[in-house]
Amino acid sequence: MFNNIFFQFDKEQLKKFKEYVAAIDIHYWLDYSANTTQRRKIPVPTFHQNLVLVFDTYEIEELKILLGIYPSNKNKIIATADIDYSLILN
Repeated sequence: MFNNIFFQFDKEQLKKFKEYVAAIDIHYWLDYSANTTQRRKIPVPTFHQNLVLVFDTYEIEELKILLGIYPSNKNKIIATADIDYSLILN
């Protein structure tokens, strides 16, 4: 589960997706889409020809951490302020 997207892969699909995400050239896509007003500028194609997922740089970096491409501090405890989401505390 990532943001509002649910990924479901078998082992081989996960490996291929991880390789694809690791190979994304963020700077190329930012330069390519520099003149657009879109917030999200990095496309990730899917097996469905009419569906492309589009991410911003922060989301790509977080996806790389989730996939284990970038090492993360697994013992890090995040604070509520670290979550970029509308959160209602009861």
